Amino acid sequence: MSYVRRHWLMFSLGVLGFLLVVLGLLALPLRGVPADASAAQDELTKSVTALGESQPDQGWKHLAKARAHVDDVTAVTNGPSGWFWGLMPGVGSGVRDVRHLASAMDDMTSALEVAEELYPEVSGEDSKLLDRGSVDLEVLERAVVSMEQIGDRLRSAQDHLHEVDGTNSLVGATTAEARDSALRKVDPAVAGFNRIEPLLGQMPDMLGKDGKRTYVVALMNPAEMKFSGGSMLTFSHVDLDSGTLVRGRVRDVVTAPPLFKQFHWEPVEGNTFATDGARRITHANIAPSWPVAGEETLRAWEILTRMEPDGVIALDVQALARLLDVTGPLEVEEVGTVTSANLVQLTSGDYARFSLEEQRKRKRLNKALIPAFMDRIFSGVDFVGTMLALNDSAKGRHLALYLRDDDAQEAMARLGFDGDLSDTDGDYVGVFTQNLVGSKADYFQQKTLTSDVKLRGDGSARVTLEVTLDNLGPASMPGEMHAYTDPTLEVRLAALLPKEAELVEAISSTPAGVEAVEVSDDDYFGRPFVTQDVRLTAGTAAGLRLTYEVPNAAVLKNGTLTYRLDVDPHPTVRPENVKVTVRWPPGFTATDLPEGWESVKGTARRKLAPLSGVSSWTLRASQ
Repeated sequence: MSYVRRHWLMFSLGVLGFLLVVLGLLALPLRGVPADASAAQDELTKSVTALGESQPDQGWKHLAKARAHVDDVTAVTNGPSGWFWGLMPGVGSGVRDVRHLASAMDDMTSALEVAEELYPEVSGEDSKLLDRGSVDLEVLERAVVSMEQIGDRLRSAQDHLHEVDGTNSLVGATTAEARDSALRKVDPAVAGFNRIEPLLGQMPDMLGKDGKRTYVVALMNPAEMKFSGGSMLTFSHVDLDSGTLVRGRVRDVVTAPPLFKQFHWEPVEGNTFATDGARRITHANIAPSWPVAGEETLRAWEILTRMEPDGVIALDVQALARLLDVTGPLEVEEVGTVTSANLVQLTSGDYARFSLEEQRKRKRLNKALIPAFMDRIFSGVDFVGTMLALNDSAKGRHLALYLRDDDAQEAMARLGFDGDLSDTDGDYVGVFTQNLVGSKADYFQQKTLTSDVKLRGDGSARVTLEVTLDNLGPASMPGEMHAYTDPTLEVRLAALLPKEAELVEAISSTPAGVEAVEVSDDDYFGRPFVTQDVRLTAGTAAGLRLTYEVPNAAVLKNGTLTYRLDVDPHPTVRPENVKVTVRWPPGFTATDLPEGWESVKGTARRKLAPLSGVSSWTLRASQ
């Protein structure tokens, strides 16, 4: 018995030793995972950065290096070592977390690899997607499939990251930190693909796959503003049939006076800014939102031209300047080289010094801009950069698309290209002006918006909004003075309020004095508004102070007060300066503030700064 026990003990110790050796050998590959994962993440970051800077060759080189590291990581985490240790008590959850992180990294790498295969088709030197004003619909449909694959990979990566528990005591906070870091990059990418996904299915039809589509193109001048943007002073149209683009002639006051005559058309129901009398097509965009202004424009166009358009593309010279920044300068006969740096000045500034001949040159430039815009869009030159430029312009409301097809319009809305106003039920600011006399003095206007928000514990707030309108035009101007070049600013100021807001007080201050503003009971699709006519000579300013109650400025849940503010910009030459102060109720302290905000003695503040475009901020404070 003693002999058996001794040998059984030796056998057991031998087996245990063997198991320890096996476990050690299985654990050895895991030791290299952190280094490979870190290297893969570094190469992926470099790849995305290079692609964002329009350096595809460098981006693909970094992607290839990332793939090598990712394969090393997944070979271990999905191999015998990873699966064995993933079943072990104590360490298993940490190993499984690492496996999910590796799978997410593999998905992100695969998404970029699909993009690498797609790139030559849509943006490379040999791309056939866009060619001399036409779109190859077969290439487009292949691109759509690839984009859907990219979206699927990114969503898969997001799912794997959400599976990371991040609570294993042996691993510590490492996996949780890696998960959160990756989600900060993946979540916006997934949100972006979710926004673009509806457009993918609509694009072939929008380009005339199943029949001709006609779009009105309206060029806006920001030196003469309407509530939605600059006055539409130059028009054209484009036909798209099976991907082939045919441009119509460019029309302005000189070449097509009948297009700008006064006449009647049926206004859009609910457009309280539309007048009852005869109007010109240049007044069709008086409504501040483009789903309304666009339909008004198409109704006027139909009567004037007997065409049946499918949509309108409205853009201003700032949008064109941003596009030229990507695609290069434009040569215009008798005008010279037009660049992103001088386009706005050439078309909208220095009106007082223009002689009649110089005005003709400017009109010649205006006529060249719409064809140039369409040519550059369909040229295929830096396709990715072009799309980013258009996105920037849409965010600033310098570019808007309105389409009569409901599904296509919904796709534009998801992308933020529809030029609509925010539909938030929370706090809101939107201040717009309309030129009343047809001069070009809006080139010199500068708005400053200051909002002071006093929140209550139930989520309601009393808001004081102060609007200052400055005329920064020169006090004396050279050249012949007439209505067209007069620097005096005569505008109608319109401030749209949050939904269900109750106005307490409206005070106007002008060089003529201070007075209360008469307010009507009208609203614009659920938003009350206040209007005031202002006349400002160069170098003077006017103000409008509004005090109102907002019943749903914030939401209280589980001791946390969540406040949201949306601001819609008016696409003037000089963007609005915006300052916001949010005063928390007693006992609340800020816990989550967006970038650019600071917490100061019971308040959250955004310092006075230009508005970059459509903005939405969410702030939280807890008891």
